[in-house]
Amino acid sequence: MRSAVLAALIPLFFTQVTAPSKAKVHGFSVSGTVATVDEGKKTLVVRGSSGKTTTLVWTDATSVFGGKLAAGQFVTLRYLDRDGKHIATSIRIGPPPTPRSASTPSATPSPPAR
Repeated sequence: MRSAVLAALIPLFFTQVTAPSKAKVHGFSVSGTVATVDEGKKTLVVRGSSGKTTTLVWTDATSVFGGKLAAGQFVTLRYLDRDGKHIATSIRIGPPPTPRSASTPSATPSPPAR
């Protein structure tokens, strides 16, 4: 009986479990300048700092922050790949956030009083 249970469990032990790819779970992001917007087809082309362009589509479920899309704006997008298309899940219009610098004291401490 014990060997039968063990024999049944061995294939389960060696079965490889595949985790979903990061892209399907978390999506991708892209930042750059909007090159073109087509409101009718709900598509936009974003040109990154390297010059590479990415064509994306948006849906009614896409969250847009910062105003209305227009060519020339800087945007940061999150998107998923579905059916061979880049589908935007969120679009943030505006300049990229500036990195926070380490805080430095504005005045040097005075030496202790004697």
